Amino acid sequence: MKPLPLLDGLISPADLRRFTPAELAQLADEMRHRIKETTSQHGGHLSSNLGTIELTLALHRVFDFSSDRILWDVGHQAYPHKLVTGRAKTFHTNRQAGGISGFPDPKESPYDLAKVGHSSTSISTGVGVAEGYRQQKQRRRTVAVIGDGSLTGGMAFEGLINAGQLKSDLLVVLNDNGNFIDAPVGSLHTYLDRIRSGQMFQGLRERFVKALKRIPRAKGLERFAKTLELAAHKLVTPGYIFEDLGFSYYGPVDGHDLAATEAALARVADLRGPVLLHVLTKKGGGWEPAQSDPLLFHGPKGFDVDTGYFHPKAKTRRTYSQVFADAMMTMAAEDPRLVTITAAMPSGTGLRAFAQKFPDRMYDVGICEQHSFGFAEGLAISGMLPVVAHYSTFAQRGFDQLFQELVVQRNLGIVVTLDRAGLVGEDGETHQGLYDISWSRCFPGLTLLAPKDGEELVAMLRWSHAHRQTDERLAGYLIRYPKDEIPDVAWGHEPIVFGKAEVLHHATIADADRSRRLMVWAYGTPVKTAFEAYAELTPEEAARVTLVNARFAKPMDGTLLSELAATHGHVLTLEDHALPGGFGSVVAETAADLDLTLTIRRVGVRDELVPHAGRDRQLADHGLDKPSILARIRRCLADGAEPIQFIRTG
Repeated sequence: MKPLPLLDGLISPADLRRFTPAELAQLADEMRHRIKETTSQHGGHLSSNLGTIELTLALHRVFDFSSDRILWDVGHQAYPHKLVTGRAKTFHTNRQAGGISGFPDPKESPYDLAKVGHSSTSISTGVGVAEGYRQQKQRRRTVAVIGDGSLTGGMAFEGLINAGQLKSDLLVVLNDNGNFIDAPVGSLHTYLDRIRSGQMFQGLRERFVKALKRIPRAKGLERFAKTLELAAHKLVTPGYIFEDLGFSYYGPVDGHDLAATEAALARVADLRGPVLLHVLTKKGGGWEPAQSDPLLFHGPKGFDVDTGYFHPKAKTRRTYSQVFADAMMTMAAEDPRLVTITAAMPSGTGLRAFAQKFPDRMYDVGICEQHSFGFAEGLAISGMLPVVAHYSTFAQRGFDQLFQELVVQRNLGIVVTLDRAGLVGEDGETHQGLYDISWSRCFPGLTLLAPKDGEELVAMLRWSHAHRQTDERLAGYLIRYPKDEIPDVAWGHEPIVFGKAEVLHHATIADADRSRRLMVWAYGTPVKTAFEAYAELTPEEAARVTLVNARFAKPMDGTLLSELAATHGHVLTLEDHALPGGFGSVVAETAADLDLTLTIRRVGVRDELVPHAGRDRQLADHGLDKPSILARIRRCLADGAEPIQFIRTG
């Protein structure tokens, strides 16, 4: 790391209050360099954090967050906060195994009040914090910093409504950078854009109200004057929507003007009740490459910290997201009723390319996963054929709507893809896609699928699209796939048949003793790893193993399981998912329901939160890499019965 004298010498946020304006400007430059330096080597969120540097300095100069409280919405805008709260010297470990998290984390610092990676949560939490201090008669100030499109999330407005009702002493700082991760969408963005482009409102309102006060208040004119004043107030007040919710609105203020931002914060710091300060920033602010293309620099890696030039990368295979996007474009060209929906993730899910080809048939609903399912329901009722594309970790935010708007409707036939399913690497606990099998398989009318490769993903998308147009269509089709490249493996592909698994290798040993044979059932990504582990078995070992690509977690292929149970005494299940309620549980439940006598062993993610690290390391830590699976297969072949366990046994 390049030595940075002011930043490296910072002991606590209180030190910021003794800095001169010139030193603060130098410190801001040093913070930008440290963030660029770290993300260029290890990846992470860049443009969102470059835009919050001056705002962060102003917040820590006005408030004492060793007593006051700050909550960062969308934790990927909190890197500057980490730098000034004692983590500058360890910031180079950001998102690395054993290093600091890419999101606020109370385990790291008392200045981090809550672990947060998803959006639109800070106001609700802040209302609770402020109300708790009020109940305990503690005079602490609570600040929620919300930005990067988070205000479009319904939970943010639920928090605003509750704060307005309770009259909580809460300061909401709206970090309005005019962006989501992708381009902004929705009418709220249009409203904020009107405010951004009309900063004369504040002065105009003051002059208008003064003029109204000069109107004679005779009896006949009193009511008319008050009504006119209220109407005029709303007409020329930029933040009237927030004032109608019970907030006092201030701003907008230039969030890159440190002195102006600090002065604005000082003016509102001691106000009672709910207050919203509107701060205008630019995503990537302070560094031209990121400011010019904030999406490209949202989560970059491998670039020059001075020029922004990206270093040449080794050629990689296509990802599941790219295969999904290509399949959608091909299928949409064939069927004009096919439309796609995502929640502020068109680039991440691959649908940006789809939108360029079919701009009227891709809907980005903003950070509104709940709404996305209701919207899909309406489209399906009208006769359209929607495909909803979410990250697994974000899809669970619409759990109730998945039930009410898809399942209860019985047969709408909505296809839901779950990108980033399984272990996701450096984003860590808040973003792991480890729970979608558990929370979705309990709902009637859903079928759950996972492909072993890109060709099978396309086949599953086509099968689901065709099946939902038959009389047997289901409520929903959930297809999960990882944040990974498509495997390059030479294996066959049988046609997709509802609820049917695919046998990749049959045990060949002729032996009446069932205990000498093992069947391995892999679901999704682990199929490739199991296939490669199988290839390293000795001929004698391989002759005793049957390898199954499950394809479906619901319905489970109980017929095949029952047939194999006649000649196999042991089952090993493999899944890139949490063990409780996951695919291994499906196999165990099916075996129990069919009265099969089998020894079942499960390999998956243990019942614990998985911290940030590389995906390969996370897979190895949970026994899902090739050496671990090979060792587990050999152990199953060598020993007798072993109980089902949630903890790793080696």
